Amino acid sequence: MLKKLLGIAPNLEADGSYSPSKLALKLATVDKTDYEDISYTKYQGNKSKVLVIFTEEKNMEMKNGKMFSTGNHPVETLVPMLHLKNAGFDFEIATPVSYTHLRAHET
Repeated sequence: MLKKLLGIAPNLEADGSYSPSKLALKLATVDKTDYEDISYTKYQGNKSKVLVIFTEEKNMEMKNGKMFSTGNHPVETLVPMLHLKNAGFDFEIATPVSYTHLRAHET
């Protein structure tokens, strides 16, 4: 009860899963990134693709059997990918359920 009053308890969703608390979201996310456009020497090696795995599943079962939301802030994925792309890397994007592979540089 005290955790809920202080805003530090995870939120129970209608589907029985939990999402991060208001405090966790406040501490872990920002309204605007601190992204800087950095000039990189382009990587020229043979194996220049980075495998990026996403999930289309909303919930992931935790060790204690409870379900937790897999949602992420897009910045957590896209800013590092942008830096890697600017450094000359390409991506193979896959999802565990569909095993669909896309080439990020072609889209």
